[in-house]
Amino acid sequence: MKVLIVSGFLGAGKTTFIRTLSNRLNKDFVILENEYASINIDKDIIKDDTGLNVWEFTEKCICCSGKADFAMNILTIANTISPEYLIVEPTGVGFLSNVINNISRIEYEQIELLSPVTIIDPNSFFQYIEQYNELLTDQISCAGTVILSKSDRAVDVDVDTVIDKIQAINADANIISRHYSGLSDTALEELLLRKRDGTVEAKPFEAETVFDSISISNAVLSSAGEVVIFLEALIRKKYGNIIRSKGTILIGNTPIRFDVSNNNYIIEQADADSKIGCVFIGDGIMTGDLRIKLLPVNLKHNVNNATRNSAEFSR
Repeated sequence: MKVLIVSGFLGAGKTTFIRTLSNRLNKDFVILENEYASINIDKDIIKDDTGLNVWEFTEKCICCSGKADFAMNILTIANTISPEYLIVEPTGVGFLSNVINNISRIEYEQIELLSPVTIIDPNSFFQYIEQYNELLTDQISCAGTVILSKSDRAVDVDVDTVIDKIQAINADANIISRHYSGLSDTALEELLLRKRDGTVEAKPFEAETVFDSISISNAVLSSAGEVVIFLEALIRKKYGNIIRSKGTILIGNTPIRFDVSNNNYIIEQADADSKIGCVFIGDGIMTGDLRIKLLPVNLKHNVNNATRNSAEFSR
């Protein structure tokens, strides 16, 4: 079983790339996802779009607190399903060096680690490399291939400058600057042929100490217009410094899927049987306000009472 890690910061486009790779190539894939929350939104999206076997690993970060369980999952997949390729999608706030070292410990003749891929969104690159320098530098420096995921939609950014910065961090990386949807099947398949050489020093870092995440099940809003107003409030930081959010909200009997990253959002109708729930990642998240906004009326009453009682107790 060959293991390909697809790394990248929150909202870079890892899931979309994995969907493209699995849809284009006629290979035996299994996907192992690490979602930095208790609800895994992307699992349903990948399964619906590709029909692949998707394993989920939620709440714990596979680069730090969940290392032992993660390694056991890989061994279980290798010894029971034994696919040709296992694609590992770490949380966007995970250090790639730690994930590599975690898998390296269990490598043997049946498990081979391929050269890792890191996905970069050039539109948000300079903002995030400044705010989260150690994390992004690690994800780039440990990658064999760096793919610019949204170069076709680059606005107010010089892609060549982004490439220069990436090369300064990792001069040996294979950088793909054109959108991967325009790559040939042969070019995509080369990613499955690149072997990883050498070792990587792991970073002593606990991702949970930097980012908060909350998950809200049974999220509801009254109309599509209210969804737009809510997402505009999100990117204006009304609910805290939320750098990544995604999920499915129920409007009447219609599920609506949304995705927020880099101060932009996408809204689309979801499948009728989609799992309802939202994930928010960032810092200083106003959890109570989000729950009051998104929970059904009967549950909002409970949140209001809890908030009121907490305020009275603190006086």
